[in-house]
Amino acid sequence: MGFFTLLPYVIIMAMRLNLYISTSGYCSRRKADLLIKEGKVKVDNKVVTEPWFNVEDGSSVRAEGKPLKGEDRVYLVFNKPKGVTTTLSDKFAEKKITDFLPKSLGRVYPVGRLDKLSRGLLILTNDGDLCYRLSHPKFEIEKEYVVLVKGRPNGSIDRELKNGVQCGEDFLKVKSAHIEKIDQDKFSVRTVICEGKKRHLRRLFESLGLKVLDLRRIRVGPFNLGDLKEGSFRIIDKQAELGWLAKNNKK
Repeated sequence: MGFFTLLPYVIIMAMRLNLYISTSGYCSRRKADLLIKEGKVKVDNKVVTEPWFNVEDGSSVRAEGKPLKGEDRVYLVFNKPKGVTTTLSDKFAEKKITDFLPKSLGRVYPVGRLDKLSRGLLILTNDGDLCYRLSHPKFEIEKEYVVLVKGRPNGSIDRELKNGVQCGEDFLKVKSAHIEKIDQDKFSVRTVICEGKKRHLRRLFESLGLKVLDLRRIRVGPFNLGDLKEGSFRIIDKQAELGWLAKNNKK
């Protein structure tokens, strides 16, 4: 069974059985694994013994005869302001992304990271499979940024960014780069990467002798920042945006 099952005009999201049980509050994921392997869990009245079995929305799940209700899946686009830490709990952080979200949303986690000085689009969800699909390099999900750089560009900056450089143990490069605007002592570059090594773009620009003044992520795959205000979030359109992901990630 795939990550998504597509029906006309309907997207059915799947969650692994052990995660479904643990998020219902019935027991830990480790205990859920044991219950499943011991044949004590039923999905739609059928015994399932594989912890990785995908439970679709609308399915009934029972553990040791007791009906369970899985945690509702939440999918958000959040516009992270500069100076906010991409973390759920850090007693040393002045501002965290959770400071901007109502508790009624429940537990959500960031897909990937933006460093404290960067801003823009973050995906927040409690769907572990979606996190995997968006963050694993093999799926080559595009991440688009607008980078403001100090200085004036030379004629080969876009080619240098695409050719990449060796930076410590990492080889850093971009998929595409286009200079958008040039002012007196700074210029902006719109660029796309398909991977996300730590401080990827900042390190790449610095390796080319360029200082990043501002870095803003505006897109991840089909998810666009649009005119969403900083510090605000919106609910992801499951039909339009997650449907795109279903059709374009079959690896």
